[in-house]
Amino acid sequence: MKVGKQVKVISYYPPEAVEQLSKLAEVTRIRKAEYLREALDDLLKKYAGTLRSAGGKPKRGS
Repeated sequence: MKVGKQVKVISYYPPEAVEQLSKLAEVTRIRKAEYLREALDDLLKKYAGTLRSAGGKPKRGS
């Protein structure tokens, strides 16, 4: 997903998952936010067919 204008979203996660994400970010020197954006992008790709059939066709290039 191309990174452009972004919107702040607040979410809650299990502490263990946040600890693992923090360790991963520390070891790889990649920000936690980048990993979360990647995960959301992967999830939306996985359900792209569902979105299309529900009339929520995603914009190209976003």
